[in-house]
Amino acid sequence: MYSDIPRIGVGIGWRREIAKEILLHKEHIDWCEIIAEHYINVTPDKLDQLSTLAGTFPIVPHSIDLSIGTDQPIEPEYLDSLSALVKRVDAPWFTDHLCFTRVEGYNMGQLTPLQFSAETVEIVVRKIKRIKETVPKPFLLENITYYFQFPGNEMSEPAFIRRVLEEADIGMLLDLCNVYINSINHGYDPYQFLESIPLDRVVQLHIAGGHKHHTKWVDSHSASVHAEVFSLLEFVVSRAPVKGILLERDDNFPPFFQELVADLATAREILGRYHGRG
Repeated sequence: MYSDIPRIGVGIGWRREIAKEILLHKEHIDWCEIIAEHYINVTPDKLDQLSTLAGTFPIVPHSIDLSIGTDQPIEPEYLDSLSALVKRVDAPWFTDHLCFTRVEGYNMGQLTPLQFSAETVEIVVRKIKRIKETVPKPFLLENITYYFQFPGNEMSEPAFIRRVLEEADIGMLLDLCNVYINSINHGYDPYQFLESIPLDRVVQLHIAGGHKHHTKWVDSHSASVHAEVFSLLEFVVSRAPVKGILLERDDNFPPFFQELVADLATAREILGRYHGRG
């Protein structure tokens, strides 16, 4: 299904705080993920910087504001701008989250979970079809961390994910730290979760580290990758047609970039073990 999508290896999220270190250690980094909204409606010089970056690494835009679960059409201007960005960096694919983040006139500032229902599946699939009509690159949806569930769910989260991916005919960005944290906070077996989703549609993976706040774990992207997340990584890589793994770090950046290089190296070794080094 995804044989035409290139395997781009192991990368890191492009962040201003570590931008210089990323470029200094580019021999350890195969690609970069950018936050799409940081490059929409920006000055020409910032777009020129992006073009320079795209000449150094393959780039995957990761957006936040498609708000795929909101029962409102996506603004044509936003979708056209996202399409132009994807084309500008010649992205192998682009991604967003299986959630909602805003409604007309109001942005919630967070990734909010959806009700797992047939009606929500219909809303999401309808919007994905519009996205696929506009942006001529593969589109992936990411599972999120959530700290509450909507009442009235008609199906489990894995069943919901499966229906969305299959009915929209798209791939998945599987965030393994999110799976790990949700499994602790909501008391389920992460391996059973992974066995219940369509791993044959997993194109990209996210790995990261979070922290515990009072009684809950938080997906803060503020620590080294948990050993348990690396175990989940091997489980998935051995079963899925993974094309790219992305290390997320957004806070509490280590004083020595080599700490991030070590996480990248572990992920690269696991990927190479099952999918070759090329």
